Amino acid sequence: MLPKLTFIHAADLHLDSQMEGLTAAHPAMKGRLQESTFQALKQLVQCAISEKVDFILLAGDIFDANRQSLKALVALREACKELQEHCIHVYMQYGNHDFTGKQPMMSYPDNVHIFQTEKVETFFHEKNGEPAAAIHGFSYTTRHIKSRKALEYEVKGEGIYQIGMLHGSLGTGGDTDVYAPFSVDELKHTGFDYWALGHIHKREVLSEQPPIVYPGNIQGRHRKESGEKGCYLVELEGQSCVMSFLPLQDIRFETVDVDVKEGSALYDVEQILLESCLRWEEAFGDAVLHVIFHGPAHLLMGWSQEERLEELLEIVNEQQQNLGSQLVLAGFTVQATLDMKEELLLERNDFTAALYTTSYSADEMTRSLEELMGNRQYRKIQQFYSEEELQELLGEAKQLLLQTLLEVE
Repeated sequence: MLPKLTFIHAADLHLDSQMEGLTAAHPAMKGRLQESTFQALKQLVQCAISEKVDFILLAGDIFDANRQSLKALVALREACKELQEHCIHVYMQYGNHDFTGKQPMMSYPDNVHIFQTEKVETFFHEKNGEPAAAIHGFSYTTRHIKSRKALEYEVKGEGIYQIGMLHGSLGTGGDTDVYAPFSVDELKHTGFDYWALGHIHKREVLSEQPPIVYPGNIQGRHRKESGEKGCYLVELEGQSCVMSFLPLQDIRFETVDVDVKEGSALYDVEQILLESCLRWEEAFGDAVLHVIFHGPAHLLMGWSQEERLEELLEIVNEQQQNLGSQLVLAGFTVQATLDMKEELLLERNDFTAALYTTSYSADEMTRSLEELMGNRQYRKIQQFYSEEELQELLGEAKQLLLQTLLEVE
């Protein structure tokens, strides 16, 4: 009978991530944000020790860049040493961020097993002196892998668990398939007992039988990576698999909504924010928040243009800091309600109505941003825009233009 195996599946640690663009955070929080990936790693180690796991799977993008800082390398080495003291093994692969075209400058303890090449290899994990699991995987040696690596996995050994580690994305059949594309059917066809995926920073179970799992990253790095971040504790026993999510993040990112009523003054909104901070801190703990203001266009767009909302967030952050709170309002978006009813606007046969009904595809938006994205300094902050982000930018631009036009009228 197969022995019970308990392990942690984590991915996308992105150690020493620079947390670019969080300019609204006060200095104390900036320092903590810079340390947050390391704190999440320490929490991962403590969870592994307290749960007495057999091993840990690290499914790629352990580091944030191909050129790893010495601080990140030492942090991982020391974490592995601590795990070694508790007889916990570590199986790790490199992803598209930390690909091994340049070999890492670090020597790890004997409990660490690294997939070194793009060829799918196998490590055999023993329990009670007997082979218990075959753990298969590969590492990126270049930034992109277009081949379907999933087709190279095959069962090794008899009467033991088969576990696959794969840092990649679901194939779409398009030009974006550059991260070891795969299909769920391809993974199921291997007959493996568990698939430990990495690369996607959102927690997702692609299949329950067999488990094909993205744990997400262990620490959010911006507002698009919101909510709890962590790893999965996995218990394999025969044909049974039980998974439990373990939160690891040191700082949580969230988006919150604030309603502004007609006739409100800025000091009214200040009071709303201060009262809301108490609820948000209770709900999220230490967190970086992005605020979405909802309300009349003439109020919100006017305040936004006069930079009153930026000033308001700074004031609230100062008050929160004085209270010893680790809650920071790091940015905002305005979603204004137009003073004119939509149906009346659409009836108009003029430029304002034409502007309101204009829509753009993601490709058109990308072309419009080519000059901005070509700026080297800007690329350090924003690598690319998703289609969702492009549509959000378009919505904000349309609201600003409409408000300006209606004011002129």
